[in-house]
Amino acid sequence: MKDTYEAVEVSAPGVLRVVERQVSQPGAGQVRIRVEACGICHTDAATVMGTYPGLTLPRVPGHEVIGRIEALGAGVARWKIGHRVGVGLIADEDGVCEPCRRGDIVNCQNPIYSRGQTYAEHSPTSASLFDHQKGLYRLLSSLYRCRKDP
Repeated sequence: MKDTYEAVEVSAPGVLRVVERQVSQPGAGQVRIRVEACGICHTDAATVMGTYPGLTLPRVPGHEVIGRIEALGAGVARWKIGHRVGVGLIADEDGVCEPCRRGDIVNCQNPIYSRGQTYAEHSPTSASLFDHQKGLYRLLSSLYRCRKDP
């Protein structure tokens, strides 16, 4: 495997550029995903335009991704190298705010967001967060035409 990868980065509001970055090893409780496909949503548009709250640049946008786990950090037990997974924007709800207590989790006031930066060949993703909550989903080979899953 190469030590670097290409990513699309927002370097200034409205300015995208292809950059080369170092491939990082996942930390404790994290997995690294080789990205196969990435969605685009309003959050990404706000990132590109520089209007996303609390945004610091440069930043690689993207957080809704399909890919395969290619490296595991220490303490990751549920996920295996080669698992095909999907990651969404919202990983979980807080479970304590008023909407959550009513069972209206879609309107959680304090959602837990996934931490991908996926307009790139690789995505660092927290497995410990997703392992115990709801942000990283395994995609079974019966749902797509591809080689058999490990």
